[in-house]
Amino acid sequence: MGYRLRMTLAFAVLSVASVAVFTLLFLSSSYREFRADRILTLERMTHCLAGNIYWDMEASDRQRVAEALDRFALGVPAPVPPVVVVLDQGGDIYGSSRGQAPNDPLLASSLALIASSLDPGPGVARTRESAAGFVSAARIERDGHRLGTVLVDYPLSSLKRHFMDLFRTAVAYSLVLLLVLLGLGWLLGRQLMRPIERLRACMQRVGAGDLDTHCAAVRSRDEIGALAQGFEDMVAGLREKRLLEKEMLHTERLAAVGQVAAGVAHEINNPLGGMLNAISTFRHHGADPKVAEKTVDLLDRGLRQIQSIVSALLVQARVEAHPLSRADLEDLHTLIHAQVTKKGLHLDWRCGLDGRVPLPSTAVRQILINLLLNAIQAAPEGGQVGMTCEPQGSHLLLRVTDDGPGIDEEHLQRLFEPFYSGSGGHGLGLWVTYQILSQLGGSIEVRRLDPGTEMEVRLPFLREEALPAALPVAAGGRP
Repeated sequence: MGYRLRMTLAFAVLSVASVAVFTLLFLSSSYREFRADRILTLERMTHCLAGNIYWDMEASDRQRVAEALDRFALGVPAPVPPVVVVLDQGGDIYGSSRGQAPNDPLLASSLALIASSLDPGPGVARTRESAAGFVSAARIERDGHRLGTVLVDYPLSSLKRHFMDLFRTAVAYSLVLLLVLLGLGWLLGRQLMRPIERLRACMQRVGAGDLDTHCAAVRSRDEIGALAQGFEDMVAGLREKRLLEKEMLHTERLAAVGQVAAGVAHEINNPLGGMLNAISTFRHHGADPKVAEKTVDLLDRGLRQIQSIVSALLVQARVEAHPLSRADLEDLHTLIHAQVTKKGLHLDWRCGLDGRVPLPSTAVRQILINLLLNAIQAAPEGGQVGMTCEPQGSHLLLRVTDDGPGIDEEHLQRLFEPFYSGSGGHGLGLWVTYQILSQLGGSIEVRRLDPGTEMEVRLPFLREEALPAALPVAAGGRP
């Protein structure tokens, strides 16, 4: 349930409760005022009736007294005419309005009891509630000469009917008022929600990455305006942070380029220095065939070293279309055999690859030969190097181990940076491996053994149709 609907419903509930309370108070107040007014009117009419029938009772004219009582009963504003009875001094019924039993002893005693309990004073009328309504009584007397008492039993049905008419009128007006209040509540909720909706739209744009948006549409001095201003300040801070991040990224890239350039210059300067020295020696002793042969050999090895450095820096793993097979890995076993034999190492070669797997063979071969060369270099004379290759589920597992001195914790943090090497190499082998792994979506984990090091590579299988013809690996920092 949205905030706008909840606010409208809350306003509706409040309006209904207010209208209901107002209606009840109005009905209660109106009923009390109407009742008091009826009682006052009835007392005045009863007193007037007592004065009018005095002379008829003085003349003992019962007929005229009865006619006066009938006229009075019909003149009282009520749906049912009230009961009008005249008692003489002895408490007997002297006369009554039409339809009453004038000689009913039970009725006479009841009316006498009511009259005695009311005990109207001279010149006034008294009223008391009864089960059927209320009874008004007045003395029939003049100059202290009392002839009897007149009683008027006003029916309660008259009050009920008036109350029901008043109730229906109040409910009708209350419903109209309630509809008006609900309409006003809906319009008020819409007006109050408008700045919140604008702020929400602004937040959604910022959440989508548009930090250039502005919440200028929300300008008020209430809490919503303060919230919008706070959000605008936050977005401004994010814009500044983004600019700083761009500047820092640019600076880091320049630093990375400088680091790579410095490494390249350092790695190339070493063979270049030796080549320049060889050329200087050749100029002075070039006539000697042995010096010439040695100079050419030095130039050849220096140029090849420079070629190796540049090739490693601008690496592109050219991947043929065929997937990796067991024969591709057996070639590596042949390539490193000479170096393993030279150091007297024991090579534990375990290849569990039987058929073909959807991975580019050239990229996997380059990853594995870089790891093997590092392991051979780290292993001591007569040590041991291990290689495990096996498919597991949806990926290929490669594991290379050695029993060398291991890698220090401080070197682990920079192990895959270009031109960083803790063993005296040019520091590009593991960096190139990391770049290829990143392109293939693989991962590498380095563990310290006791003694030695273990490097575990996991390469997810590709779809056959997804094998590329060439897999470029960008030359830069770590991804």
